[in-house]
Amino acid sequence: MSRFLVRLTVLFLCNLLWLVAGMAPALAESLPDRWDAYPHWSNLPTLEQRKGEIHYPEWFAGTWQVTSTLTEQLAPLAPDIVSPGFAKNGTYLEQPVEFPVRFIDQTPLPEFNWALSDLVNNTPLIVPDRRFNAEAITQAYLGKNREDINITVQVKEQPSPRLVTVFPQHQRLVSTVLGYSQSSPDPDHFLATELTNQQFIAGGTQYLNQVETTTAYYHLGPGKISASQVTAVYLSPTDPDYFATGHQPIALYRYELTLEALPEP
Repeated sequence: MSRFLVRLTVLFLCNLLWLVAGMAPALAESLPDRWDAYPHWSNLPTLEQRKGEIHYPEWFAGTWQVTSTLTEQLAPLAPDIVSPGFAKNGTYLEQPVEFPVRFIDQTPLPEFNWALSDLVNNTPLIVPDRRFNAEAITQAYLGKNREDINITVQVKEQPSPRLVTVFPQHQRLVSTVLGYSQSSPDPDHFLATELTNQQFIAGGTQYLNQVETTTAYYHLGPGKISASQVTAVYLSPTDPDYFATGHQPIALYRYELTLEALPEP
């Protein structure tokens, strides 16, 4: 289960944490600069938007078969502070995992375009299908053929995505998007980062953390995308060790991904 908690990139909003923790870095950094600085991250990412969805390039539209391979995991603050499940996650190194994902066109009808300040030159609004993606990724990591797995996914999309995944034995993962940034250095290169607040509830036990997912995508041609992705885990301000981390991640996971377009039904 811990592997899924770290990996699930279907992500969501808790502005109170920003007010309490003062998370914004003193100096804003560009997304390309942050990517180039990996793994030397000493602060949370700069978030340009606090609500809504990342808008992906038009070449993302459709359904894709993803092959995701964990190629590196780091514990920057070990042995003093280590993320739960970090050692177990090492069993996934160099083990490809496959699952489908979907990106959908949410461009409104022409008569409503005037209401969208971020709709420029009638550019399509391509966003992730969070429910579809969450269910697919969950099944891929927990085992689609296991009879004891019965997963319910609930999505609230406004003002920012909030995902509730219900597992057997009434266990729940609540993920709320805190914000995101995106950048397109050129037409075939797209970077995005998203920060989520994650709350895992099992009986009377709760575990809180924050998860950053930063990805560099490359459009290789029709029906083909490659990507490098980093998942960074941060302690919640409610954690006793929070101030000892100095806003540094306690775990870093790097993945290499390929996306192959699937035929539409």
